[in-house]
Amino acid sequence: MPGPRITPNLTWRPEFYFLASLIKTPRYIHSVSRPQVLFANEKLFCIWRMLEQAINLRGKDDPLLDNVGLDEVTLTAEFSRASHMDIRDMWTDLMDPTIRGAPEKFHRILEYYAAARTIDQKVCDRLGQLSNGSMGPEDAVHNIQRDLVSIYTSDNYTPSNVRTMLEGVWEARDKNPTTRIRTGFHRLDETIGALVPGCTYLWAARTSHGKSSWVGQVVTQQAQAGHRIGVIGLEDSPSTWASRWMSRISGVPLQKIRDNVLSAPVNGTPRLTDKEQSAILAATKSSHLDNITFIDAKGGRLLDIMRSMSELVVRHGAEVVWIDYLQAIYADSRDGRSRRDFLEYSWAMLEREAERLQVPLMITAQLNRAWEAEPLAVKPGLRHVEWMGAAEQKCYMGAVIYRPYKDPRLSMNQQNSKFNELIVNIEKCKQGDSIAIPYHFSPEACLIREMDRADSN
Repeated sequence: MPGPRITPNLTWRPEFYFLASLIKTPRYIHSVSRPQVLFANEKLFCIWRMLEQAINLRGKDDPLLDNVGLDEVTLTAEFSRASHMDIRDMWTDLMDPTIRGAPEKFHRILEYYAAARTIDQKVCDRLGQLSNGSMGPEDAVHNIQRDLVSIYTSDNYTPSNVRTMLEGVWEARDKNPTTRIRTGFHRLDETIGALVPGCTYLWAARTSHGKSSWVGQVVTQQAQAGHRIGVIGLEDSPSTWASRWMSRISGVPLQKIRDNVLSAPVNGTPRLTDKEQSAILAATKSSHLDNITFIDAKGGRLLDIMRSMSELVVRHGAEVVWIDYLQAIYADSRDGRSRRDFLEYSWAMLEREAERLQVPLMITAQLNRAWEAEPLAVKPGLRHVEWMGAAEQKCYMGAVIYRPYKDPRLSMNQQNSKFNELIVNIEKCKQGDSIAIPYHFSPEACLIREMDRADSN
C-alpha cells in the first residue's frame, strides 16, 4: 500500500510565500497557534522557528511593525542549531518584492493543505491496515469516517456592513425553524423566549443539585416536541443516562432499575413487578427517543468536543446541542495555560462552533463551594462557576440550578422539608428577565415538573 501522496514539494510554494509575508508583517506570527501542522518541509519549518525566535528577542514592548532582518535571524538559537541549511542563500528570495499578499491569505491556504495532508495520511493508514488484513472493510470505513469528521480550520474574521447584517436577520426570519425550539417549560419559555441559533445557554449547579436530571428532562421535552437533539456527555456513562431516561418515561423508581436492570438482582432486592417490566419495555419503544443522539465523550479534548458537535449537527441533524459539563473537558498537561484560561478559551471556541453550525448550544457547568460559606440568605450564583468568575458575561442566558435539600447551611429538618424543591434562578438573559422559577423534583424518578403559579406562591 503506497504512502501519502501529498509530498512536501507540493506545498513548498505557499509555505515559502507565507514565510516571506511574515518577514514583512512579523506581528502576525503570534496569531499562528500550531505552526508544526502547517509546514510539510522541515527546512521551511526551521525558518519559521528562526523568525519566531527573532521577534521574541525584541522584547514584549516592541510593537513588531518593522520587518525582520537577516541580522536578527542570525542571532537566534535555531540559526545556530540548523547546520543542515543556510538561510543566507534564501534570504534574497524571501525578500523578493514581487511576492504579494497578506499573511492570513497564505495561512488559510496552508491550513487547507494541512487538513488535506491529515486526510491523505489517515486514509492511507486505514487502507494499509485493510490491505494487510489487520482490519476488516467495515471497520476500515467506520474508522475513516470517525477520523475525518469535521476536519477543522479556523474561520476568517471578516468585517460586515451592519445594514446588510440586519437585512439578513430579517429576511431569514421564516427560513430558520430552529428559532421555534423551546425548553418545554411554559414559564421558563415565557421568560427566555425561543432558543436562538448560535447562542450559548449556561446551566450551572453544584454536584447532585439536579444538573443532569435537568438536562434529561428538557432534552426529553424537546424530543417529544419533534426536535432532533444532540447530547455530549463528559461525566456520566451511557448506562447512567439510559437508566434516568428509562425511569423518567416508565415511572419505575431509579433504584429499582439500578438493582434489576443495570445489575442482576440479589436475594432480598425488591424485584420488578409485571406492570413495571411492561412499563420499562414500553419506555424502550418510545418513538421520541429516536430524536435524541448521545455521544459518550468522557476524557474528550476540546477538539474532540468540537468534532462531536459537528457530527451531531451535520450527520444526525441535531437542532440543539447539549454539553454536560464544561469543566470535564480534558486539558493536556502540556498546555501551558491555567485551568481558568483554558476553560475560557474552550468556551469561546465552543461558542464560535455553535455559531458556525447555527444551533443553540446548551452548556452545563459546575459551581464551586464558595457560596456555602456565605450567609444563608445568599444563594449560589453565576459568579460561583468553577474557574470561570465572569461566566455571566459570556453566555446569552445563564441560570443556576439550586436544590435546597443539598444546601449544607440548612438544618436536617429544613433540608428534609425541601426534598422535592428545585429552583432555576435565571440570573442573566440578554433578551429576557432575571427571575427564580420553582419546580417539583422527584429524584427517584429523575422527573422535574412545572409547578402551578399558585403552588409556587
